[in-house]
Amino acid sequence: MQKRKKNTPNFVLQRRRWVSVNCHLNHKKLVAVVIFLVVAGFSNWIALAYIHDIVGRDPLPDVVFSLIPEQPWALGVGDLMVTFSAVLIRRTLFILGILYALRTICMLVTQLPSGYANNEEKCRRQVNYSERTFSVYARRVLEQTVHVGFQLLCTPHLHGYVQDIEAKMLCGDLLYSGHTLIMVVCWLTIHHYLPASIKWLHYIVKMFMVLGMACMVMSRTHYSIDVLFAYCFSVGVFTIYHAFCEIDTYRERKHSILREIIENQLEIPFGQKIYRNLFDPTHRSRQQDKSMSNCSSDAVMQPSIV
Repeated sequence: MQKRKKNTPNFVLQRRRWVSVNCHLNHKKLVAVVIFLVVAGFSNWIALAYIHDIVGRDPLPDVVFSLIPEQPWALGVGDLMVTFSAVLIRRTLFILGILYALRTICMLVTQLPSGYANNEEKCRRQVNYSERTFSVYARRVLEQTVHVGFQLLCTPHLHGYVQDIEAKMLCGDLLYSGHTLIMVVCWLTIHHYLPASIKWLHYIVKMFMVLGMACMVMSRTHYSIDVLFAYCFSVGVFTIYHAFCEIDTYRERKHSILREIIENQLEIPFGQKIYRNLFDPTHRSRQQDKSMSNCSSDAVMQPSIV
């Protein structure tokens, strides 16, 4: 039994105990968070469809651009880092929703021109004010939805891949980098939730994160300030979110589903539930007794027909 030190509050001792707690999945909260993330993502695509026609075409000066020429191959490497890292995101949907909502605000407030060597070759033609109809914006948003936010320079054709006006990119979604926020949140999630025994694995993810951020600037997909802002926003939102989650006030403690700190550990999703249903005879007997009890209660409460 742990001895209580002199002048040490009870809640401090309780905070030092690490226990395993079974957290039941709250489907309503999960659906609400997923809807929030989808709405935040759609807001990014809607903002991009609008600002494409008003953003400039002359790139701004950047210190990395002056040192390293444009590297088109680096964009594919940056996308690859996002694809493999996104698999690890489970408990960060709400954080991503907040970050994408903030990104939408930044995109609408300030539009930065693309940093490519020749923006006219990469960006689509800007339509006139009279041509900016609802159908144009709807088609752009639908295209972004089909591609899940990724912009493809080429579209499939019967004789291979061809380059045309509609195959070019929508430009203007720069401040701040969406690629970077996903990579940073992936690294922060792994670093925060990995068990202590394999904590060193986060260095591998961090290496890929730094590589992906560098490729975003080398390919001139983003300015250095875009990547820097995305890193700062991601770390700030992630830290503040978890700080609020760990605040334990007396008024809120009785409403919490957790009575102790949960230890970081790896487990198979739904493994415990599958094991109980398949291999635990006591669990099956309890379920049968519960169903029989419910049937008996229904029979007693059912009114008799005269």
